[in-house]
Amino acid sequence: MALFNLLTAGGGGYWTMGQRRKAIQTWLIVLVGGFLTCGTLWVFTFVTAYDAYLLTQRVGLGERIRVDQNALPFLDRIFR
Repeated sequence: MALFNLLTAGGGGYWTMGQRRKAIQTWLIVLVGGFLTCGTLWVFTFVTAYDAYLLTQRVGLGERIRVDQNALPFLDRIFR
């Protein structure tokens, strides 16, 4: 999921995991913010890839994740 998030501007992995709202928000942040900041906001794609990696680890251990769950606490302020 991390690689998929990385290759799809930060949202493909979320979409596949059922976190559709989070995927759409990520795409908007990366595309609009990336345009407004001349591409520097593309770094956010790496953050979402790491978050997807951590969530996938939890799923692999048998934990169920919520549609609004984040593995990185500071993302709770971004994805409301």
